[in-house]
Amino acid sequence: MTPKRFLTLLWIVVTVGLFTACSDDDNSPDLPPSQVEKTLLVYMPWTASESTDSGSLYDFFLKNITDMEAGIVAQGGLGNTRLLLFVSRNAHDSHFIEVKYRQGKCYRDTLQQYSGNKYVSATGLAALLGKAKAVAPAAHYALLVGCHGSGWIPKDADNYFGTRAFGGNSPNYRMETSELAEAIRLANMYMQYICFDDCYMAGIEVAYDLKDVTDHIIASTSEILNKGLPYRDIWKQLSAASPNYAAIVASFYKYYAQSYGTLSVINCQEVDATAALMSHINTLFTFNNAQLPLLQKLDGMGQTIFFDFGSYGQYLCDDSEYGTLLREQLTKLVPYHTHTSSIFTDLWRVNGGFSTIPVNTFSGITISDPTTNTYLINRKYLTAWWKATH
Repeated sequence: MTPKRFLTLLWIVVTVGLFTACSDDDNSPDLPPSQVEKTLLVYMPWTASESTDSGSLYDFFLKNITDMEAGIVAQGGLGNTRLLLFVSRNAHDSHFIEVKYRQGKCYRDTLQQYSGNKYVSATGLAALLGKAKAVAPAAHYALLVGCHGSGWIPKDADNYFGTRAFGGNSPNYRMETSELAEAIRLANMYMQYICFDDCYMAGIEVAYDLKDVTDHIIASTSEILNKGLPYRDIWKQLSAASPNYAAIVASFYKYYAQSYGTLSVINCQEVDATAALMSHINTLFTFNNAQLPLLQKLDGMGQTIFFDFGSYGQYLCDDSEYGTLLREQLTKLVPYHTHTSSIFTDLWRVNGGFSTIPVNTFSGITISDPTTNTYLINRKYLTAWWKATH
């Protein structure tokens, strides 16, 4: 897959100037950091491989960060929020940066440089989170993750259409959502939200892995075009003490209404109730694989992996009361979501030739329970979601 058309955007700036320290006040004394209302950490791991930059999303960083800074300027500063960035410039060099605001402009202060790729391990990322917590203690924390993404698909699934859990183009630059959850637990840094500007991360398997470390997940069920999220428009909400998630979704739709895209806000406090209901439903109903072609597909795979959860529930439960119960539960699980009339896939070279998918049914979250994908069918049984509901 090339980054030309879609593939998950990163939020960060990566020009030479970005990595030059430019403190607001180089002569200020070292004082203990004071707590702010909210700290946002933007985590941007390397998105290619160790030996090549093929698949790197580097070229898209500048516009994203410019838009984010434009949002900061538009609201007259950061308010009681601090913005930290972790950016991998290449396979070997990463920088930890704080964005500051003064007299109508944003400035970037490089706080630390990193080498290697320890940040893609649970302990390595936990150390980075701990650094952020020490530098910018806050009442609330939020995490924005920008890279390639493919939901719950394991990071060692090499050569499978170039997919990855999330991260880069080789296993040693990828992480799985269970590892992300472990890193957050180790850092004792519960998140107000985790926002994925990555493909295929709005899935129930992802939500189940992250349900105990964040209140909300902002993500797409499908592929994200290379422009990514409309940062200038949504910055006010991303940085707010109490984000207006409905406004984020509305801004996304306005931005992409004439194009392609989906965006969802998942309430992780409803994941356990959803799992309990599905566990019971699975004791009563068995999906008829003959109905597989009738389900709403939300990926570009030749053999679908990510199906719309609501569509699956409709066919699984027929017209029973459990179908109604599941629909009601999904509205609690995904209170805000949006989609265009069709979605784009860059996998047309390997999926038989289709590049768009009509969206007729949309609940805002995917499920892979019914997949018969020959490469991954046995992998789905290993997810924490499957084990909790079967």
